[in-house]
Amino acid sequence: MKHHFLLILIFSWLFQITNVFSQEMIEVKRLDSISVFFESGSDKVENTEKLITRLNLVKAPIGKIRIISYTDTIGSLSSNQKLAAKRLSAVSKLVRSTSLKTFVFDSINKNELRSGRKLRDSSFRRVDIIIYTFENKFTFNEPINLNINFESGTDIIIPNSIENLNTLVSILQKDSTIRVQLNGHVCCHPRYELSVQRAERVKKYLVSKGVKSTRIQCKGFSNTVPLVSSTGTVNLQKNMRVEVVFLK
Repeated sequence: MKHHFLLILIFSWLFQITNVFSQEMIEVKRLDSISVFFESGSDKVENTEKLITRLNLVKAPIGKIRIISYTDTIGSLSSNQKLAAKRLSAVSKLVRSTSLKTFVFDSINKNELRSGRKLRDSSFRRVDIIIYTFENKFTFNEPINLNINFESGTDIIIPNSIENLNTLVSILQKDSTIRVQLNGHVCCHPRYELSVQRAERVKKYLVSKGVKSTRIQCKGFSNTVPLVSSTGTVNLQKNMRVEVVFLK
């Protein structure tokens, strides 16, 4: 049976909120969810004009889009992983051609992953597009832990921390009047220069995403302001942090 684009596995129309979850900086709201289906073995998106029209109906100044790609189990795991990547790329390219191009993108290749769901194999020849917007939840002039991790003893940000930085980028893109102060901290031993370098590394990432450097100031606090006692691996990770303070 031939599948074209549409419709929805999970659907919430504009600003009719179904899933709301909170973080320290923002409250995220799901606006819409769309599934794009493919022919077996194909990465060609059908009915592209209809998909683009649907995406352009979403009216929000900024937000996040999660794009998740699946495949059936026909063929090898390796070939399906490549196919899922091609489908992910094709759909991402279309989404970026719409009014949602300023949103933060989060792409996930789930390939043959099923999560225990007993659906027909053909149901997994798809890419899901889930669209979120957010409202600021933070308080000005109060430090918020960005919850990002660094390689031990360096200012190199661990890749799985990038999503939180992208959230910060979105906040700053949404309101150009907001400035931020980045506070760098280390654990264990006094290392003032490293604490500054970590804050500067976050600044460098924000600037690379289009945030003006004049809106960002950096400070280092070495190990003088621990959140918790410096005992145990978990506590050390909590103290080794960069915080953001939103300023007007």
